Amino acid sequence: MRSPDRRLAILSAPGSRGDVNPMLAIGMELKRRGYDVAISLAEPYAPLAEAAGLEPHALVDRQTFDTMLADPAMWTLLRGMRRVIGGIAAKYLQPQFDLIRSLHRPGRTVLVSHPLDFAARIFRDLDPTTPLVDVHLAPVMLRTPEQPARLTSWRFEPTRHRRTFGLAYWLGDKIILDPLLAGPINRIRREHGLSPVRRIMHRWWLSPDRVLACYPDWFAPSTINAIPQLRHVGFPLFDGPPLERADEPLDLPTDRPIVFTGGSANWHTREFFRSATEVCVKLDRPGLLLGGNQNCFPKTLPSHVRTHGYVPLGKLLPHCSAIVHHGGIGTTSQALRAGVPQIIRPLAFDQFDNADRVEALGCGICLQRDRDLAGRLAFVLNDVAMAESSRRIRDRIGGSSAPQLAADEVDAALTGTTAQL
Repeated sequence: MRSPDRRLAILSAPGSRGDVNPMLAIGMELKRRGYDVAISLAEPYAPLAEAAGLEPHALVDRQTFDTMLADPAMWTLLRGMRRVIGGIAAKYLQPQFDLIRSLHRPGRTVLVSHPLDFAARIFRDLDPTTPLVDVHLAPVMLRTPEQPARLTSWRFEPTRHRRTFGLAYWLGDKIILDPLLAGPINRIRREHGLSPVRRIMHRWWLSPDRVLACYPDWFAPSTINAIPQLRHVGFPLFDGPPLERADEPLDLPTDRPIVFTGGSANWHTREFFRSATEVCVKLDRPGLLLGGNQNCFPKTLPSHVRTHGYVPLGKLLPHCSAIVHHGGIGTTSQALRAGVPQIIRPLAFDQFDNADRVEALGCGICLQRDRDLAGRLAFVLNDVAMAESSRRIRDRIGGSSAPQLAADEVDAALTGTTAQL
């Protein structure tokens, strides 16, 4: 870091590239405004932070991160949540807390935290003069009884009904979340003279200073008045800085292919890609398979189906006819911005809720079974109403000012002023 007299933003992004890119966008804007910016993240993404001009701290080593991605249970509903919260969040907790303490500049520091960064929330209780700005990338992070988020594919989901909403979340906290989180969180709190907390993810985990909704208010209307400290800043829509060697060069397609992806962190997409290839043959349409690992792809492919590693979707999707994907908020928002129809096949995390919201906008459909993919794709590619809805939402999004608005809120949190939205 340059000087102890400069303002310091400590960012956190312990997840995959979809978590890292938005934080890099915010960090780059803060750096442009004169902040020193440190960011903690998984080791594979440290070069991205360096390329963005930020100071990376790799708190999740490559072996630990790759071991998690190699586990197929990561992409199942309940086991995936347990793996992420019990694995990354708990193991990341103490190193992140130690990092904050080592870098902290009294009166000059603001914490900008990912939802899995519970260390920043503990530090905010320990030192209330250090403001905390939470970054929520998807609406599922907020519990809104008026229009509850979809958490599963179940026909009856207790958290989706008014009469069972409160009880369902209470049981989830007591049976699943607190057993994973309360022990390590309260151990650090006790060591520093803080009282224990319960129902970690009910209210306590939310910053009392600022919570940034990195999506437009119209994408999740029920969040507008959910908590007083919430600020909607829009989709960040950042594909990450270019790397000299790591990312494969992209030749933009001229044949408007259908894009298929399970997400950059999903290493278990071979069967899905086999189905996708069969669909491309059946529909006689070109396809582009995007995967985070070479083992994701079938060994043999027809000439009109190609493969690629990580691709900046903001550049690619305007040249494509449709996208079939997992429903991560980064991919979802880039597809909305490009105005291409979507088929979402959610597996875990925020993906069911994002699919629900895309369907409500008329910009895509949720796929329950891969065997229905050919028929659903034929529908999506030829549906006039969906094409019109996709164009309308594309025009509504326009250019993204989310990193600037987010930085305004970080500035306001540090100075104690009110940002002008």
